Amino acid sequence: MNNISRRDALRVGGLSVFGAAFLAACGKQSGVVPSANILSEGVATPTTAIPEGVVTDAVLLRTAASIEYNAIDLYNLILNDSMLTGDYAKLTDAVKRFRDNHQTHADTVNALAVSLGGKAHTCANARMNSLYIDPALKLVTEKGNPDTSRDIVALVHAMENIGVQTYQGFVATLTSPTLRADAMRIASAEARHAVVLAQVLNGGYASVGPTINETTGKPNIASVPAAFGSLSTVLLSVGTPNSDNLKPTLTFETPSLNGLIYDFVDCQ
Repeated sequence: MNNISRRDALRVGGLSVFGAAFLAACGKQSGVVPSANILSEGVATPTTAIPEGVVTDAVLLRTAASIEYNAIDLYNLILNDSMLTGDYAKLTDAVKRFRDNHQTHADTVNALAVSLGGKAHTCANARMNSLYIDPALKLVTEKGNPDTSRDIVALVHAMENIGVQTYQGFVATLTSPTLRADAMRIASAEARHAVVLAQVLNGGYASVGPTINETTGKPNIASVPAAFGSLSTVLLSVGTPNSDNLKPTLTFETPSLNGLIYDFVDCQ
């Protein structure tokens, strides 16, 4: 319950008004000049404005190149650190081929960007690394993870899907029909990478490649492509399982506006 009476309230209010008037009067009498900068001290350091990011065809192509280098770096890490062991070591030749494919794709989209007046971008997308790949690698390589090889395959599978979705998403924004066709051709090649890796994750490496149905004598269907691929987030479960045998789950997304490789973005 409030114990302040109406008289007390009026008295407090009156003192407040009196105090404000007193201070104001003192200020005027002492010759103090009012200043709008009264709360600042010293000289503020001038700031440099961030360049305006304009989304052009060249920017989209440079961004696609950066995603290709994310994949290239990841595949090189797998090879250099011998991360595929046991049966998964059979994937080594496929990993080399996929890496080389991504290098070809990077060279292709960079050449297209240069033809439009842009600059080639020959390094990975730093934001994709910091948000997704680095946290995933930390989980994959942590001590006690019993599925390191399988988890690294799951990670590159996720990145292949991100690559496909990146190109597919850019198709709606690219202004040239020729560029849209180029983007979809690259997307289809990376979708085939994803299919191979999906078969490894679901059935083992023996299921990869053409197989024949013993009953019909016809080739088995490896995958049935839909009219359009998904543009949803990609979920990745990797790392040491918890007490319920569940692995940590990460959510991957294609580059957003603040992850595009604008004209003013260079390799660090």
